[in-house]
Amino acid sequence: MKFQMYNPVKQNCDCVIRTFMKLLDKTYVSVKEDLLDLASNLGYDSYQETEVFEKYFEKHGFTKIEEDPIIVNDLSFDGGSYGILCHKDDDYHLFPVIDHTAYDKNDRFWTMNVVSLYRLEK
Repeated sequence: MKFQMYNPVKQNCDCVIRTFMKLLDKTYVSVKEDLLDLASNLGYDSYQETEVFEKYFEKHGFTKIEEDPIIVNDLSFDGGSYGILCHKDDDYHLFPVIDHTAYDKNDRFWTMNVVSLYRLEK
């Protein structure tokens, strides 16, 4: 997997919105509005709750894959589109991978522990 810098907006764009912008080719406003609506409908104040963004993944054709304990750097893919939820200590992070390329505003994720993968089903 290789890394490509991706920070498409000047707003304070968090990793959840940035991930869906890239994976779904949607605008900042569109993704944020969708996530806020979904969070509200599910009874949450924030779209950063795992249940909210997992439901958004599911709505767009992604399947959750539980991963054995592994760090991001050790992942291997068959190609395709993925969202990766990872953490280190109390820092959780979500980022997209498309065709073996990780897109993010920096590459701090390499040594983080994978929590879940979300794979776009073809």
